Amino acid sequence: MRAVIFNSGMGSRMGKSTRLKPKCMTALYNAETIFARQIRILSACGIEEFVVTTGPFADQIEAQAAACQRYDPGLRFIFVPNPRYRTTNYIVSMYLVRAYLDTDLLLLHGDLVFNEGLVREMLSDQSKSLCLFHEDKILPRKDFKAQFCDGILQKVSVRIFGTDCYAFQPLYKLDADAVRIWRDRVGLFVESGRNQVYAEEALNEVASDMNIHGMSYKPHYIDEIDNEEDYFRVSGEIGRFDSSLLIHQNVYT
Repeated sequence: MRAVIFNSGMGSRMGKSTRLKPKCMTALYNAETIFARQIRILSACGIEEFVVTTGPFADQIEAQAAACQRYDPGLRFIFVPNPRYRTTNYIVSMYLVRAYLDTDLLLLHGDLVFNEGLVREMLSDQSKSLCLFHEDKILPRKDFKAQFCDGILQKVSVRIFGTDCYAFQPLYKLDADAVRIWRDRVGLFVESGRNQVYAEEALNEVASDMNIHGMSYKPHYIDEIDNEEDYFRVSGEIGRFDSSLLIHQNVYT
C-alpha cells in the first residue's frame, strides 16, 4: 500500500511559525516534526512508499525524508511539487499526483497528528475503503464534517450540519477502484478550471460509487493543525495521549 501526503499548502494561518518552514516541519511536544511522526507511524504499520506533494520550502521536507531513509533504508519517497500552491487548493496537488493514484492507498493531509493504533485499525479493518468520524464531538464550525447513510460516506464539507453529520478528519483508506473514481472526477474539476475548491467537492459528486465506510476514531487520537492555537492544543493533547499509552504498556509489561 502507498501513502499520499499533501504538503503543498502555505500554512499562512500559523503566523510566524511557518515564515521559514512548511507547516509539516513544525515540531510537536517531543521535538519530532509532524511529517517525521507521520512517516514513523506509517512505516511502522508496513507502508514503505510515500508520494508527497510540496509547495514552499520543499527542500526541508526532502531533507527530513532523507533523514527518515537513513534510519530505514527501505523507505521510498516521490516528491511532486505544486508550482501553483499560492493560488490553488489541494485539489490541484491531487491532480498533479494522478499518475500515482492507481493502487490501494492511504491519502492524508500533511497537518494531521495521529497515533499508530488508529492506522493499524484502519489497515486491519475488512472494509476496502474507510474514512474517519467521531460520533461524540461537537460539530466544528469551520472544519470538515461528514454525512453518512447506513454507515457509508455521502458527503464531506465544512458547510453541512445535521443529525446525520459527524466531525471528520481527512485520512482515508481507499481501494484502487475508489481511488480511480475520485481521481477521474478531480481531473474533470481541474481541467475545467475549478481549482480553488477542496478535493472533497469532487468526491461528493461520486461518493455514491466509492463505497467508503465510516470508522469511528473515538478510541484514538487524530486532529489537524490549522493555526497557532491548534498547534499548542494538539501538541499538548498528543503528548498526553502518548504518555497515557506508555503508562498503560508499563503497567501490563
